Amino acid sequence: MTTTLKPNFTSHLCSVEVCEVRYNIRILKMKDSLFIYIGENKAENFDELSMAMLMTATNEMLSVQIMGDPVGAGSDELAQKLAKKLKKQVYLSANVPNDRIVRPMIEQKLFEEINNNLECF
Repeated sequence: MTTTLKPNFTSHLCSVEVCEVRYNIRILKMKDSLFIYIGENKAENFDELSMAMLMTATNEMLSVQIMGDPVGAGSDELAQKLAKKLKKQVYLSANVPNDRIVRPMIEQKLFEEINNNLECF
């Protein structure tokens, strides 16, 4: 009898260009959670990390910024949106400018990617 085991981790990569800068979106899917890294294509760095999860018993959203500058980062808000949509724990490192152009464009691309490739999330 042969059984096929599912891998513990799967990864997915997509990118988006905003204001002539290419950003990579790397997704690491685990059994009950996701790790999403967003950063510039040629200058990837890991400056911040947030985590969010939906408490099913109370339907409350919990989030925490694990590392990085707590002022103006904005990753905890996006992590909450993702956790609510995907109904799983989300770790997010969004190393991009928190402005009115870049963040919304990257967020839009990320949600398009979720809609088009749900199996990767």
